[in-house]
Amino acid sequence: MNKNKFLVTITDEKQIAICKKASITNFLFPLKDYCVGYPTTFAIEEIKENAYLYLNRILDSKAYENLRQTLMILPENIKGLVFEDFGVITLVQELHLNLELILYQTHFATNHQSINENLEFVNSIVISTDITKKEIDTILSFTKKPLVYVLYSLVPAMYSRRTLLSNFEKEFQTATKNIVKLEEKISHNNFLAIENEYGTVLYHDKYFNGVDTFDEQKIKFYLINPIVMKQQEFEDLIGQLIDGSKKLTEQESRGFLNQETIYRLKEVRRAEN
Repeated sequence: MNKNKFLVTITDEKQIAICKKASITNFLFPLKDYCVGYPTTFAIEEIKENAYLYLNRILDSKAYENLRQTLMILPENIKGLVFEDFGVITLVQELHLNLELILYQTHFATNHQSINENLEFVNSIVISTDITKKEIDTILSFTKKPLVYVLYSLVPAMYSRRTLLSNFEKEFQTATKNIVKLEEKISHNNFLAIENEYGTVLYHDKYFNGVDTFDEQKIKFYLINPIVMKQQEFEDLIGQLIDGSKKLTEQESRGFLNQETIYRLKEVRRAEN
């Protein structure tokens, strides 16, 4: 696995030094005011590295216009945008910006037809974690450009524009927290809820371990997203990913890589005439 293709989401400034020590130079910073589901975000002026910006909010009119002003004064160290809202494409085109665009819609990039349609407008797309390794191999075989593969991350189960934790705390007068572990009482599935002023994300509680073998010519980046990982755990993870010793633990999940989910739209063969 080529570490030069590691794209690391920075959720703590100390992670930058760990990455540099390992000769990893591709960084993704959650952008302040344009991200939900991250306890730490960064203002433009705080980002000194050559980096990509992450914007995963669904933009309203006000946020769209504020983003316009932000993009008009981007420093030269910003290489591109990783984003969810299609409006970002229009905005970048209107401003004639020379930025790489990577579309990251968590549950949508599940077949090569739709991916190829969207690749007409962006440089790359993050493959959904809702599909099997076999399906990913098929996608990589038929898509026009190299794609981004989620290598290691917490995976969002849902995103709400509502401040769900604050609403609950207000209703039931409980202690105020913006990061809470939750258990669903029937299935006993656990989730990690992270809230900021722009909404709430529920993550599956186990980190997704997607370590596997793919055609590296078809991979633009391997995305690593530590989110709430402690510093030593992050350093150990980077070392294991680089030397190839990373194994699946009980605190991790393979998601749907080896077991197909029924909760997605599939490619359907057209009837022959």
